[in-house]
Amino acid sequence: MEIHAPDQLPETWRETAKHLAIITAGVLIALALDGIVSWIDHRMLVREAVANLTAELRNNKKELDGLLVNLEKQQQQLEHADEVAGVILAHKPIVHLELSLEAHGAELKNAAVTTGQITGAFGYMDYAEVSRYADIYDLQASFMRLQEREGQHFLDVWSFVRHLGQNEPPADDAVQRWRAQIDVAIIGIVDREQIGRQLQKRYDEILSRR
Repeated sequence: MEIHAPDQLPETWRETAKHLAIITAGVLIALALDGIVSWIDHRMLVREAVANLTAELRNNKKELDGLLVNLEKQQQQLEHADEVAGVILAHKPIVHLELSLEAHGAELKNAAVTTGQITGAFGYMDYAEVSRYADIYDLQASFMRLQEREGQHFLDVWSFVRHLGQNEPPADDAVQRWRAQIDVAIIGIVDREQIGRQLQKRYDEILSRR
């Protein structure tokens, strides 16, 4: 904003007051326009952030839905592995061994919430709305940490399978340890499904507002 001096000095107090009023009005109009432009920019920033969050959460929900379907299959495979371990410990002959183990995971992203924090978009949102996003992304982070831990438990179970194909059967204590690892992996799937169902519900709640 630029303020220019009048072409000639005012000769009376009335002219002085007139010039001051014009300058004051100009400053107030400029400030008002600047405030409106800033408000529009902030609203656009919020709308873009909400659109990105909505799209990301919708994709995360789709990813989670697919995982929850596969977790049941993974649990059944682990239960079958436990049955195989029981047969080995009973020293019964295994005529035909079929054992399939598949690991399933969900890739839940958080790029939109990180971008919202960096751009400052959350500072222009209502506290209640920001709180809802914070809660769902906190729960999502907890789910991802649990998934990472349970992935290691599954690897412990899977790494023992190669011993089953050897000429000599594995020792009983080794099979017992394997069976304990299977139990831990099954419990992990149950925990992951419970938290996953909670997260699924949160996704549905926040997406229903959009």
